[in-house]
Parts: sequence; structure tokens; C-alpha cells
Amino acid sequence: MSILFEKMTPEAREIAEEKLRAEGVLAPDAPLEYAFEVLASEMPALDQARAEYDEKIAACGAKDHAALADLAIAKARRVQQGIAELA
Repeated sequence: MSILFEKMTPEAREIAEEKLRAEGVLAPDAPLEYAFEVLASEMPALDQARAEYDEKIAACGAKDHAALADLAIAKARRVQQGIAELA
């Protein structure tokens, strides 16, 4: 399990899912985890997002729901950007 989901609070999850749904990254009822599902050929995009964000997530306070949500959103966007760069 990734550090993001180890630290994720229900409040942070709700914020992140709402924002990512509004951006079209997540389907209306999809859980946050779906933003990080990639094909085997897209693993470099996920690995890059992990490299860029996992330390920041680890350093984030467990009760800082807004900051955790922001980091989840930024990491999901980075995955999407990385996938686009691979295309």
C-alpha cells in the first residue's frame, strides 16, 4: 500500500475525490484509488509521481486534511501527465 493511502483520512479523501471528479480524472462514483491505476506500460508515470510526492506525503501531518487532499490531487495529476508524456 502506498504512503498516500496509509495516511489518507476520510476528510482528505472526500476533498480529493470531489476535485478529481470535477476535473474528469475520476468517474462520478470511482474511489480515489482509481486515479492511480495504470497499465504495465504506464508504470513509469506512476513511479515518477511516487518519486515526486511520496516524501511530501510522508512529511504531511496526519490531521492536515486539506494538505493531504492537495498532495493526492497533485500526485494524481502527475500520473495523468506522465501517461500523456508516454503517449
